[in-house]
Amino acid sequence: MADKHILSAFRVQVEACEKLGSPLTAALLRGARDDFAANGSVAHLLRGWAGDPLDENVPLRLAGFFHDRALAGDAPELAQFYETCGGRFAPSDAVALWQAALDCLTAQEAAARRFLRSAPQTNEAGRAAVLLAGFSEIARQTGLPLRLREIGASAGLNLFFDHFRYKIETDKAALNWGDANSPLTIAAQWRGQAPQMAQAIEVSDRRGCDLFPIDLGDATARRRMASYIWGDMAHRADRQKQALAALKGQVPVIDRADAAGWVAAQIMQRPASETTVLFHSLVWPYLNVSQRMAVESSFEQAAETASLDRPLAWLRMDVDRMDHEAVLEYDLWQGGAVQKTRLAVCHPHGAWADFAA
Repeated sequence: MADKHILSAFRVQVEACEKLGSPLTAALLRGARDDFAANGSVAHLLRGWAGDPLDENVPLRLAGFFHDRALAGDAPELAQFYETCGGRFAPSDAVALWQAALDCLTAQEAAARRFLRSAPQTNEAGRAAVLLAGFSEIARQTGLPLRLREIGASAGLNLFFDHFRYKIETDKAALNWGDANSPLTIAAQWRGQAPQMAQAIEVSDRRGCDLFPIDLGDATARRRMASYIWGDMAHRADRQKQALAALKGQVPVIDRADAAGWVAAQIMQRPASETTVLFHSLVWPYLNVSQRMAVESSFEQAAETASLDRPLAWLRMDVDRMDHEAVLEYDLWQGGAVQKTRLAVCHPHGAWADFAA
């Protein structure tokens, strides 16, 4: 049964890579899947995985390992297929790509086991173009500065969403928002009846948590973060570098903490005249059932003290388990009943949001 779940996780991720435009990663994971089914090196590496291989994104952990080795210069035969390393991949290269990956895995199995212990942490700055709509709606409705708290924050890039420049195509007209001098401009498309944007969004404080925070001062940690970007998507790698430049030396405050306990501490005691916004993007599946229940329970308790002067919001850009697609939604408490709003269905990397769906 465990083998069946791992094979299913590979199948789902291959399909996702094909749908999202990464033929390199699709081919790599297809090779890994076939090797697992044939009881090869991948089976030796992954058999007996204790958790849910789909929720814990085992295929992307493995893809991240191969990209990390290519970026580090430790697998030049593999790097030749990665656009992020100056290489190029064509569908006819699939067999050679997998052979290079297999050679890398055989030579560095111990490193692969260590790498697979941690969940993927892309810290995709492109998601800010979707989160932006949620931050704007919450700021417009409460009229207060936002006190941002992010779980699964990784390196904390999206905590600084207001440091980026946005060029968004809408059904009516182009929308330009943010810092005109930012090193990073994020292009995206908003379909349907997009919400009216707040002219400015004031952020009073920002802080995040992660089980394995990425130290932006550590070159190895930065390379690991880059490794989770698919190797034939150099534009995403460039965007990550530009997002780091947009911080202009500021270091995000990321606590090494479990989400459940950290959320309770951050939302129970809230300062006056600020809107506390707990948010996350493609993090919820990584939490186990007890963690999810603890977060939900914390909101139930904290909501009892919500008021117009101490509002509380929960903003989510995450996967709808029923429809298997990313959605943007938020809950807002200002005293009285909760306001639940689903804003959009969206691309998991932030390329578009459909507000009509």
